[in-house]
Amino acid sequence: MKFREHRGGLAESMATVVELDGRAALVAHVKGLLAPFNFKGDIEAGLDVRPYDPLGLDDTRIGWHTHIVTLEGYGVLGFTDGPLKE
Repeated sequence: MKFREHRGGLAESMATVVELDGRAALVAHVKGLLAPFNFKGDIEAGLDVRPYDPLGLDDTRIGWHTHIVTLEGYGVLGFTDGPLKE
């Protein structure tokens, strides 16, 4: 799956796109992103991925079936191009 970080605009966000293989890879990536901030929360337990558009529409700008990635105690981390693979 593709993951992009939450940024001020779409172009800035798309510049951060990485390919990840499932939940474990996303957790590892998020741990790396938050390492400089000494985040103390449980990343694995607090990570949530759900459809960004409740109607399930694709983002026509980039062709993604966008899902929002949030972390308890932090907020929005970014977005994936589809549902999370375990």
